[in-house]
Amino acid sequence: MTYRPTVLNVSMGLSLLMLFINTIQDYKALAAEEGWGILATIGLSGICLVALIVDLTLQKLIKNRITLNIVECIIVIGLAMAILPDL
Repeated sequence: MTYRPTVLNVSMGLSLLMLFINTIQDYKALAAEEGWGILATIGLSGICLVALIVDLTLQKLIKNRITLNIVECIIVIGLAMAILPDL
């Protein structure tokens, strides 16, 4: 089985890309001593990497692509509801 694009890995890939671009653009503000910017960046990228590992595991366990995408869509919505209000 190959690692194919799904809802979860595409959304986490885009999240990592945007996080990387934001870190490059705002590095001075993120690295300021009074904030938690770099730590938050590391934490968010860790969440994305864990989600990609979960995606790989789900692709191994769930063979039906439609069911896989529905489950991963629920995970993406749950992550968005958990993370976005805090930003």
